[in-house]
Amino acid sequence: MLDEDPATELIVLVSKPPDPGVANEITAYASSLATPVLVALLGEGRDDLTTVARLAAERLGVTWRDPWSWDGQPAPASGGGGLRGLFAGGTLCDEAMIIAAGVLGEIRSNIPLRPEWRLGPDLRSTGHLMVDFGDDELTRGRAHPMIDQRLRIDRIAAEAADASCSVLLLDVVLGHGAHPDPASELAPAVDAARQTARDDGRELAVVVSLCATEGEPQDPRRQADALHAAGAAIFLSNAAAARHAVSLAGGAR
Repeated sequence: MLDEDPATELIVLVSKPPDPGVANEITAYASSLATPVLVALLGEGRDDLTTVARLAAERLGVTWRDPWSWDGQPAPASGGGGLRGLFAGGTLCDEAMIIAAGVLGEIRSNIPLRPEWRLGPDLRSTGHLMVDFGDDELTRGRAHPMIDQRLRIDRIAAEAADASCSVLLLDVVLGHGAHPDPASELAPAVDAARQTARDDGRELAVVVSLCATEGEPQDPRRQADALHAAGAAIFLSNAAAARHAVSLAGGAR
């Protein structure tokens, strides 16, 4: 339908990690269309979503500017340690795991990239891990974590008390249907987590992937201000946030 629309100049197809056979079939079909198609199928060895966004902009003749970021926060005193990703968005979690696994190796998860990397029922590990709190198993009888942040806030506190954790990676998804002011709950949780680590003689780095556009009802800049004031590094690109978190956990950028 889009291929037949004369007003459509470019089609961009975004997907979670697909079955290899389906990926091949979709890619072959896309290449047969008259309209150019950029295929953003998350997976090892494939472009991340920010890279595909840049390619889309360039294809349309738009000057690309890297999504804004705001760092300037202290890194852990000794590089290395466990990277713990606590996500509300499953696709953002997938992308972050792919990037992290390419540098750090095994990333355990409740939505693992490989079956042998699956977390146990307690969703805990002393190594690197990423949890999708929006997975069906964790949303039975409760609102999605984009709305109800309690499970994730509790986990932030638990990770802060774990001496094997040195970096927290969080996503904050804004928009209609999301929490009206997520930073009002997450910023105090981040501040308390960093204080817990300091009380134990450690420095806990916190990196936030802010999934938003300029016109969101929650005001992305206000959300970023509050989270940054609590000690988090803020990235509008999820891929950039993941790479920064990996570098803090002892991996190369």
